[in-house]
Amino acid sequence: MPSIGTARHFQPHGTPGHICRDHNRAVLAPAVAVEALRQGLGPDLTDAQLEHCAEIAERNPLSDTSRAAVRTALEPALSERNSPATVHHRLLTLPPGHPLRVRVGDTEYFLVPIPITL
Repeated sequence: MPSIGTARHFQPHGTPGHICRDHNRAVLAPAVAVEALRQGLGPDLTDAQLEHCAEIAERNPLSDTSRAAVRTALEPALSERNSPATVHHRLLTLPPGHPLRVRVGDTEYFLVPIPITL
């Protein structure tokens, strides 16, 4: 499965550890979330179901924070049907490393928040 890659290959040398962990979580969560969606699961999946999806995606074991990121990625997709206030709230309160699901027309995407180190 192609990906953006880990922080080690993307972030500059000397990037603080918390930024690298957020980056890696942002890359990991959609891979696991896609497996959950393929199985018809949502944000209320059990830890056992989540771990099974992580195994399939070859992204295990998951930390508690990574589990939360996957559950965030499984929340209903934002679309043009949502109010601007809802979009604003969900986008600007997104925890670091947590992808956001959006729907544009008939296609769903993950907005993946990759931290920037300048």
